[in-house]
Amino acid sequence: MGHRLIVDPLQVQTPAVLFDMTRLIRSLERPVATGIDRIDLAIGRDLAARFGPRCRFVHVMGGGVAHVPGDLARAVLAYLDAHWHDATPAEPPPWLSLRLLAARARGALAPAVPDAAATTYIVASHSGVFRHTGLIDRIDPAAHMPRLVYIHDLIPLEHPAYQTATSVETFRAWLTEAARGPVQFVVNSRDTGARLARHADNSGWTMHEPRLHMPRLEATQTAPERPRSDHAGLFAGDRAVFLALGTIEPRKNHALLLDIWRAFANDMATPPLLLISGRRGWMNAEVFEALDRDERLSGHVHEFADLTDAEVAYAMSHAQALLFPSFAEGLGIPVMEAALHGLPVIASDLPALREIAADSTVFLAPGDTHGWTQAILAASAEMN
Repeated sequence: MGHRLIVDPLQVQTPAVLFDMTRLIRSLERPVATGIDRIDLAIGRDLAARFGPRCRFVHVMGGGVAHVPGDLARAVLAYLDAHWHDATPAEPPPWLSLRLLAARARGALAPAVPDAAATTYIVASHSGVFRHTGLIDRIDPAAHMPRLVYIHDLIPLEHPAYQTATSVETFRAWLTEAARGPVQFVVNSRDTGARLARHADNSGWTMHEPRLHMPRLEATQTAPERPRSDHAGLFAGDRAVFLALGTIEPRKNHALLLDIWRAFANDMATPPLLLISGRRGWMNAEVFEALDRDERLSGHVHEFADLTDAEVAYAMSHAQALLFPSFAEGLGIPVMEAALHGLPVIASDLPALREIAADSTVFLAPGDTHGWTQAILAASAEMN
């Protein structure tokens, strides 16, 4: 069984929409999608299908904004859907890059939207025109265009220690620019909505109450796809396999899991296995060094940066539990995926995760090494 992320249609009050696909175009060469990518793509595909020719597209690069032709935009959406969701990743059409370059070249000359009041600008990626102060004014100089802005989290503002200084200020400026104008914010969880409302109050904004629009997962009956041998082989023996899924960045707290597995390697003849699935992020040199060079982890911790959806589904169908020790989350899509596949979860006790996790989830403080160790050992014992 596979799965697909679904976002129910956003409520739009105008007959036309302008979808900002900046992040999706920037992600064309990304082998696997993040949670934000998946939501962004799902919303873009729905708008393109629902509004047809009344769905137009923009793309921001440098200091300019380009209107992307509809057929080109739909080709990007179709390619990313196949590339990120099919068992065998797709290849982009050979003409795609050239046409995107042509669209970029026209960016500085992009005209204003002629029917702004009848068009809703929609961005679902913490990216796009709001990354540049005043750029929205180029396509909506009279501020008549309603704006629908999807917020995934406020982590850069609330947990700046897990971000670079540049990314914190970039997000702060983006959110401030997004709040300027006729905007309706949409959020992925009640917790994100509450945090956004507090931030707006502290910032002196007047805004409508954020709309909750949580994504969901839909099971898909796909043909069984056996993963690559070095991945499938982890599940072929009699050792319990635990799955950690997400970008390898400080917020995801992989350091806790590596400390636990070092202790397992010291104390146990045959410790359980840890499968880490996710691309390497930022500000995590010690974790990367440990993954590359710590001999105590060799043979016990296995890192994969590019597992396909089919391989992740296979792992979730065969693993002992999902380990999710994050310090902060806006939603936590891997926890939703685990619930769909019936995979037990050991997770940090965070409000957003409480909204989506199965009743059987074991919640622990992200810094409770002893508690996490005992929970992992208890889950391992259930295999025997």
